[in-house]
Amino acid sequence: MNNAAPIEDAKQYVDAFIKENDIKVFKIGAVDIDGLWRGKRLSAQYFSEAAHAAGTNICNILFGWDLHDTPIPGLTFTGWHTGYPDVNLRPDLTTLRVVPGEPGVASVICDLYQPDGTPLAISPRGVLQRVVDRANALGYDPICAYEFEFYLFEGSPRDLARGKWRDLEAITTGNHTYSVYRDTGTDYVIGEIRDRLAEQGVFIEASNSEHGAGQFEVNIHYGDAVRAADSALILKNTVKEIAAKHGLTATFMAKVNTEHAGSSGHVHQSLVSSDDGASVFANPADRTQLSETGMKYLAGLVAGTPDFTALYLPTINSYKRVEGGQWAGSSATWGFDNRTVAVRSIPSAGPAARVENRVPGADANPYLVLAANIASGLSGIENDMVAPEPITGNAYEQDAETSLRLPNTLAKATEVFAQSEVAKEYFGEEFVRHYVQTREWEIHSYATAVTDWEINRYIEHI
Repeated sequence: MNNAAPIEDAKQYVDAFIKENDIKVFKIGAVDIDGLWRGKRLSAQYFSEAAHAAGTNICNILFGWDLHDTPIPGLTFTGWHTGYPDVNLRPDLTTLRVVPGEPGVASVICDLYQPDGTPLAISPRGVLQRVVDRANALGYDPICAYEFEFYLFEGSPRDLARGKWRDLEAITTGNHTYSVYRDTGTDYVIGEIRDRLAEQGVFIEASNSEHGAGQFEVNIHYGDAVRAADSALILKNTVKEIAAKHGLTATFMAKVNTEHAGSSGHVHQSLVSSDDGASVFANPADRTQLSETGMKYLAGLVAGTPDFTALYLPTINSYKRVEGGQWAGSSATWGFDNRTVAVRSIPSAGPAARVENRVPGADANPYLVLAANIASGLSGIENDMVAPEPITGNAYEQDAETSLRLPNTLAKATEVFAQSEVAKEYFGEEFVRHYVQTREWEIHSYATAVTDWEINRYIEHI
């Protein structure tokens, strides 16, 4: 998202930024476990005098509750037993941006620290940075790009909440994938999203209507891994903000309706040399195959898919997107330019050589998804892994070995993640334990809820 040079005099840089852009307020925040950007609005004076360097404190309940701000019982990290103390939001000034459409407002993404100044081990952005640091130590810079799908519905979030989120009406009707005609009719929203993102340094290479009514896809320009995750975070927030401005509701939920296409968050990725920026995956000798190192990365990515399914598919709903032939990988498989497998190999003689992970949903935390992808790939390189045979044809019609099938529920995926040695090695045991505890709460919350399906099926006949 940002290619700025290192900031030597932070105070001078911040004061010049405030003056040049007439900034009154800074929106600052960090991403939580579920991928939500949470934080505060600070006065420009406070940001200039102290917060730009020392940060500002915020209650660690950010990692103690769920999507709906319900405190999660039984967490090791925090709870009533700790008194919910503070953590520190420390701005990363390289992410400082003027907020388009909000005069006098700037935004900045923060890292999280403990009161004693040590990085917060369970911070998703911190987890990703640690994995990137490991790649750098091996001589690689991970390069990533996100593809997001999302739905737009008529009515503001408040309007739809009044109706209990029922009888949703999409902004378009019917399926019109890649329709140039239909895209013209919705570009007043999608076009504004593209423009707003460009003003924030997030560039959409392409956008189009997708397979579901009211569904769209956007492709973010590639960048280094942390900035790619930052761009994904800003995109999700911008889409929701612009939708609300137009009286619409945007959702990145994985599966909004049984009959409608799911929303994916596919990740394209590669490595470049830290020395000269050359593509590590490129294979000039045979453009139909990835390089030897690229194949080891791919092998690790395929092998790690079951371990990290709980991160790629983080909610109960996520698994309804990957059930059957849904354009999403459901087994630890790969193939050449094949969209029915989990990992799609896209070889080239030059810098376009890359791999695509098609398992993650649009509902996943982008920092954790990228961290899981890179960790898996590095594991393949460090352990000289050999990829299995590629799948040819329709992977959904081929009976994969039971051992290759991905966990098909959040409960199963969480169990696998809890035991994953790769996750513990690259993410740390503290993070693994905390994430598992939050998923167990999600599973419990669903298990104790009475659903519409149950009412409709049983209330009269039983």
